[in-house]
Amino acid sequence: MSSSIILYAETDIAKRVRDFSDTNESDFKVVAIAASYDDCIEKALDCSADIILFQMTHPVYKIQNFFYELETYDISPTLIIFNIVTDNECVYSMTSHQNTLYMERLKRFFTRSLGPEFRCHFNYIGEEQESNLIMESRIKKLEKTEYLNDILRGVTYREFLYYKKKVGLKLNHSGYYVYLWNLTDIEYSDHDLNKNIYYFVGEEFLKECQEIVDMYKGGEAFFISPLRVCIIINDFDSNSEAKKQQTLQEMINKLNNVTNCKTAFNYMSGYIKNIEDIRDAYESFDRLKIYNFFCRDARLLTQQYINSIRKEVNYHYIDDILREIREIINYDIFDPKLNELVKKLFLDIIKPSLSYNLYYYCYTALISTLMDKYNGQYNKKAMDNNSPTQLYYSSIEQKYHEFMESVHLLKALLSIKNTIKNTIVLKTIEFIHENYSEDITVNLIASELNVSNSYLSQVFKKELGVTIIHYIITYRIQKAKELISSSDELISNVASKVGYFDVKHFSKTFKKITGHTPMQYKKQNQKAGYV
Repeated sequence: MSSSIILYAETDIAKRVRDFSDTNESDFKVVAIAASYDDCIEKALDCSADIILFQMTHPVYKIQNFFYELETYDISPTLIIFNIVTDNECVYSMTSHQNTLYMERLKRFFTRSLGPEFRCHFNYIGEEQESNLIMESRIKKLEKTEYLNDILRGVTYREFLYYKKKVGLKLNHSGYYVYLWNLTDIEYSDHDLNKNIYYFVGEEFLKECQEIVDMYKGGEAFFISPLRVCIIINDFDSNSEAKKQQTLQEMINKLNNVTNCKTAFNYMSGYIKNIEDIRDAYESFDRLKIYNFFCRDARLLTQQYINSIRKEVNYHYIDDILREIREIINYDIFDPKLNELVKKLFLDIIKPSLSYNLYYYCYTALISTLMDKYNGQYNKKAMDNNSPTQLYYSSIEQKYHEFMESVHLLKALLSIKNTIKNTIVLKTIEFIHENYSEDITVNLIASELNVSNSYLSQVFKKELGVTIIHYIITYRIQKAKELISSSDELISNVASKVGYFDVKHFSKTFKKITGHTPMQYKKQNQKAGYV
């Protein structure tokens, strides 16, 4: 039986590979041609593809997003990536495989499909014909990277001059900035299998960064770790400070455009006069990154940006808002003003304060009030992940949505037990709780209860303050969170158990509600459990 391939490449190359697949008997068959990396994911899910064969495109960060999506949807096909480096040369790499014969057959299929027009080079340590060249190249790069990392750890000027001469560093003798790109959520758990692919993509990513830096006064781009890139940028020669800042901003905008991964944060130091001060600038990254929780929407995090948005805290005003929220929780939790006040507290007051202490103070006050009033009914478990480490991977916006979702669930529970007088609404909720894993719709519920759609929707919204569809989605996602937290179920299995038969739709909905993909939520809860 042949292995199925999803193919993503330039039109003429895709046609060449597809035609070869169709006209030759082979162990490999192209079953679909994708129009983008996202389309690769969709088609891989639809076809249960064994292999994704894809061309490297620019900017390379889109491939980083592609790796992230593969992990999110819990699919792990064999990957083969190629890059057309000249009109007739191609470099490629692929997932390691225990079956070496399988790898050889796949390599042969790919190289033959490109025909005599392209000379293909396999970029892989251990390839007999070219392993020495590849290894020598990597050793030189590793040596240079180690010297640059040593500069970040702290060197004397004399040591810097030695490193600069030894490996030809493109750094001035004085005047620098440090730019950092940091992936926060991707963990290459399959690094042993895809190490060469990640290295292949990472080298091209660095090349993009380096090309932008070289357009100006130069500098050095290098990996600190698989998830973090540092760029030491030379200062600009200019008699005009305004012109210098304009040039710097122009370069930073270009860097931001090639480092725009959906799971990355970008940081920028202030001006660094001497090479000996690089370490202090790099360490300031750890002081800046704690603000991710409040500044998730910032494209570039700098001390200047932090200073510009920070607002002083008026605790008397905050206590007044907390008091008003407590009164609503205690006396009329269904008051629509509750959402308005909580949103104002989280996003208009806590967020610009940049204060974890204020966040914990307000969060604890709200949770305590809910627990005191509705002890045994309020589900606090979903709100427990509030350690600083966990918050770093979250955002104040997400915590606001999580809190309000927990309140909506509490209101639904209270409605069922105490508040709801309308038997139609009670029966609707009971039907949802009993059948949430099935394909239920408003039409189906209305038919079961022998009422019209419009009447059912109207009385439900009036009683609970949310639509039936919103309630179904919220309830399903809450059940999904419980399953993910308490089991080792595959994400696809969790999706089907809570009524989603399209994994991609489930993942998008889960992220919209919780702020995390199912895989991120699973990892964070596993980490929290270990701690």
